[in-house]
Amino acid sequence: MAYITQRRRSVRPSSVRGYSLRRSPVKVRTRPPHPLARLKYSRILFLIALLLTVNWTMGAILKLLFPPAKPQPQTHNIAISAPVSESDKTVVYNIKTPPNLIPSKDLQIMVDGAVDIAKIQGLPTESLSITLIDVSKAASHTIAGYNNTKLRFPASVAKLFWMVAFFGYAEKGYIAKESPFYTDLSQMLRISDNDSASRVVDAITQTESGENLDKTELEKWVEKRSQVNQFFEKSGYSGINLTTKNYPITGIGEEPTGRDLQLRENPPYSKGNLVTTDQTARLMYEIYTKQAISPLASTKMAYLLTRDLNPKAWKNIDSNSVEGFLGESLPPDIYYGSKVGYTSRSRQEIAFVRTLNDKAIYILAVFGDDPAYAKNEEVFPKISRYIFDRLNQTPLKSTPEKVSQLNSLSFPMVGLNH
Repeated sequence: MAYITQRRRSVRPSSVRGYSLRRSPVKVRTRPPHPLARLKYSRILFLIALLLTVNWTMGAILKLLFPPAKPQPQTHNIAISAPVSESDKTVVYNIKTPPNLIPSKDLQIMVDGAVDIAKIQGLPTESLSITLIDVSKAASHTIAGYNNTKLRFPASVAKLFWMVAFFGYAEKGYIAKESPFYTDLSQMLRISDNDSASRVVDAITQTESGENLDKTELEKWVEKRSQVNQFFEKSGYSGINLTTKNYPITGIGEEPTGRDLQLRENPPYSKGNLVTTDQTARLMYEIYTKQAISPLASTKMAYLLTRDLNPKAWKNIDSNSVEGFLGESLPPDIYYGSKVGYTSRSRQEIAFVRTLNDKAIYILAVFGDDPAYAKNEEVFPKISRYIFDRLNQTPLKSTPEKVSQLNSLSFPMVGLNH
């Protein structure tokens, strides 16, 4: 870039008589040098080093006088926080009232037909309880049952309730960490492991099994263990008892001992765990409508309950939860979530069934509280298939070996009420 410069014209003034063109030089005052400027370079370095040393020494002294707080070590011990007030001694299930389910005559006919299947098998129907909930229609959900409000022994179906209580305590912050229990929850729900269930019960009630306790300590222990009952009772689950662990448990034995046995000798808990099929079906309903605890917790629980009905997934597994139960007779290409219970004296199951086309969406709870049901591996699959075919609006297969059964069960289809 070109720059244009102008030369300044130098104009020399004319001489004036009496004045000299020469001017005296201007005297410039100089400031005295700063003291630091007089210091030599080596002395400056010495001062800097001295200041740093003093600063470091003072910092060390302050740390000794006021040491920083040490970080708390991480722990995997799971504890329930102490109650914060008299009015907040326990966590309560979030759904305070039962769902608004409409009694259905059509469903009742199906339930009565299921009861007759048990009769045909020669099983005692007074020991049978059934609850059926149809949720396929968005406008209204309907219900029917048989002995459905009678309290019965749930066996391992109690683990369904313990699972819900666990997530309730976890979401309220009473269980510090949920992740260490992933394996226990999975084992408890998927293979019905009693050891895992024992640890879950300990976590939600802040109790442990052990030797006998004196009267005062036992009362405190029983009060804590019964928190799991209060969790549900305050939300309308009347008469429920879930205080007894499932046995056998490794390291404890085949049956209750010590303080667990003392609990069973206490009159309010002497009959062991007790629930109704209505209560069990209600809980399953609230899980699969994403109301139990929270939508996220309900989703986690539904995942834990999911079962694969493909025979390849369960056929070669001893003590599987499909053979002899409600899922055995159903097609594998459906969604199926369930929890079974079994002892030498009873057979139970709660199931959620949903076809891929949503034609049939229902919940079925069946409790057979008698040794005859424990021995019979056909009645649950037959009841299940009977309900499925009617709600899915497909006829029973008329194979020769089932003709007599089909004829004897044709009465529900013409509206006869038993």
